Amino acid sequence: MLTLVRHTKFAAEIDVMAVRPDYHRQGVGRGMLDRAEALLARDGVEYLQVKTLADTVEYEPYARTRAFYSACGFRPLQVFPDLWDPENPALQVVKRRQSSQADAG
Repeated sequence: MLTLVRHTKFAAEIDVMAVRPDYHRQGVGRGMLDRAEALLARDGVEYLQVKTLADTVEYEPYARTRAFYSACGFRPLQVFPDLWDPENPALQVVKRRQSSQADAG
């Protein structure tokens, strides 16, 4: 599952994205992300962000999560040490994409 939050006309965030572990590395996550980006592009959204656990905490499942987003074109933007709590610093990653409206004009 993947849920989006639209913050502004030009920016959205992946609020939750989950794929059952037995479906990892089979293109399910990439397919959901591609579909979400197509919907956002149609509406002219240029920036997509997601927050995940920062790499200052060693936890292998989130290392895979960060690798997934990096492979999909997201880049680290900022760490928020206390957004969730000090033991779980949040890493914001962002992807700048061309919107359909920008491509058309």
